[in-house]
Amino acid sequence: MDYDVAVIGGGPGGYAAAIKAAKLGAKVLLVEKEKIGGVCLHHGCIPTKTLLDSAEKWRQLHSLSEFGLTADNLAFDFTKVKERMNQVISQLERGILQMVKSSAVEIKYGTAVLEAPQVFKIQSSSADMEQYTAQNIILATGSEPIGLPVPGSNLAGVLNSDQVLSLTEVPRSMVIVGAGAVGLEFATAFKSFGCNVTVVEMMPQILPGADSDIVKRLGFLMRKQGFKILTNTKVIRLAQGDDALEIEVDNGKNAQVLTAEKVLVAIGRKPLTEGLGLERAGVKYSAKGIEVDAKLTTNVKGIYAIGDVTGKSMLAHAASTAGIAAAENALGGQAAVDFSAVPACVFTTPEVAMVGLTEQAAAASGRSIKISKANFAANGKAVSMGQIDGLVKIIADSGNDQILGMHILGPHASDLIMEGALAVTNGLRAKDIGRTIHPHPTISETIMGCIHGFESPKVY
Repeated sequence: MDYDVAVIGGGPGGYAAAIKAAKLGAKVLLVEKEKIGGVCLHHGCIPTKTLLDSAEKWRQLHSLSEFGLTADNLAFDFTKVKERMNQVISQLERGILQMVKSSAVEIKYGTAVLEAPQVFKIQSSSADMEQYTAQNIILATGSEPIGLPVPGSNLAGVLNSDQVLSLTEVPRSMVIVGAGAVGLEFATAFKSFGCNVTVVEMMPQILPGADSDIVKRLGFLMRKQGFKILTNTKVIRLAQGDDALEIEVDNGKNAQVLTAEKVLVAIGRKPLTEGLGLERAGVKYSAKGIEVDAKLTTNVKGIYAIGDVTGKSMLAHAASTAGIAAAENALGGQAAVDFSAVPACVFTTPEVAMVGLTEQAAAASGRSIKISKANFAANGKAVSMGQIDGLVKIIADSGNDQILGMHILGPHASDLIMEGALAVTNGLRAKDIGRTIHPHPTISETIMGCIHGFESPKVY
C-alpha cells in the first residue's frame, strides 16, 4: 500500500482527520482539488463572519451618540472590507498548511476518484491521472449550493452563497431566497451596509427547525431593523427587467413581483458525491449523502465518510469532530460521534445559538418537559452594552431535571451556547448549572437566571 490513510477533501473535517491520523503514526495523504480549508475557509464560515464583523462595527459607529460619543464624516470602503476579508482567509490558510505539513502529512492537489475499495486515482491540472492505494480512505468532499429550480435561475445577477462573496460593491437592493442561517447572515451583512433586503422563505418560519419562541422574537427584531420578510412564499420565476431583476413570488393566496439588483439563492447545500467513484468502490449513498454509522464507517470496509458529504450535520465543527473520530477508527479505534448535541450558531443581529431539542421536538418525543426563559433586558452587562434584545430558553425533563435543549437569542449567543452544549452532551441537570457560580457582571448570568426560573417552572 502507498499510504495507511488517504483523506479526500481538505476542508475542516479532512485536514483534521489527516493531522490526527499522522499523529497516530500513520503514513497519510491529503488530496484537495482546490485550496486547503475547503468551503468553510474560502466561501463560508470565515469570510462571512469577517464580513459580518465589519458590518457590526459599522452599525456600532452609528449608535455612538447613545454612549456619549460623537464622530464626523463616517464612511465605509467596501473594497477595503473585502481586502481585509481576503487577508484573514490567506492568514488562516497559511496556518492550516503549516499545521498539516508539520504533521508530516503529504498533500496532493487534484480531483480524486475511487477505483476500488483501496484504490483511487488523482487527476491534477499539471499531470496525467495517477493511481494510488491506501489501507483506509476517508471521504470528506463536502457539499455544494443547491440551485433554484425555476425559470431564470441562470440569469446574470442571480448568485449562490459562494458567488456572492465575489461582489465588489454593495448592491442597492437584494432578494434573498432562503431564510436559513446562510440567508439571514448575508441579509444582516448587506442590510448593514445600506442594501435594501427582502428575504423570501417557503416554510412557515425563518430559520426552519429552530425553536419557535426564538424565531418569533428574531423575526420581530429583523422587521424592526427594516428587513422585509416573506414566509410561506415560493419563488415562481426570475426574469430580467429593464433595470433590475424581477422575482415572481406566490404565497398560496396571491402572487407578486419583486424587483432587485441582485438575487441570492441560499436554499441549502447538497452532498458532493458526483464523480467520486462511489459506485465503482461499492459505497452506498443517496441524495441525502454517503451512508455511515456512528463510527463514520460506510458499508465498505476501510472506507469512511465525514462532514457535509454524509448529510448528517453540515457544520464545520461537526465535520472536524467526525474527522478525528474517523482517523482513530481507521487505525483501530472505536470512537463514535453523537450528532444530537451539535451546537449551531447564526450570526444575525442579535446572534442566535442552539443545541439539543427544541420545545416542539421535546414535546413530540412524548417526554414531560419544563421550560424556563430569561430576558437579556434584565442583565446588567447587556444593559450597559446597550444590547438588551433577546432571551435564553432552556428545556429540561420535568422528571429528572436533565437539560434537553438550550436556545439563545442575544449578544454573544455563539459564545454562550457552549454552556448548553456541555450540559446536553453530558446529561447535566438544571441544578448542576444553577449551583455553578457565574461571574458578575457578565451576560452569562442570563443563563443562570434562566436556570433559577426552574424553581417555579411551567410544566408541559
